[in-house]
Amino acid sequence: MARSNGLHQVASSTLHTLEQRLSVLEDEGRFECAYALRMEVADWLLGVRDANLDAPLT
Repeated sequence: MARSNGLHQVASSTLHTLEQRLSVLEDEGRFECAYALRMEVADWLLGVRDANLDAPLT
């Protein structure tokens, strides 16, 4: 399967941690925060340059 060079992958341990965090946020009724986290992860996975999850270039 061909993929774009800009795409990222998530390690299974990181994915598990993200899923747990989303679950906690939703259990606390913090749906906007859960949505924002999902969008940031999606941006990062798609290789969006201004995603907040990326470390700044030095």
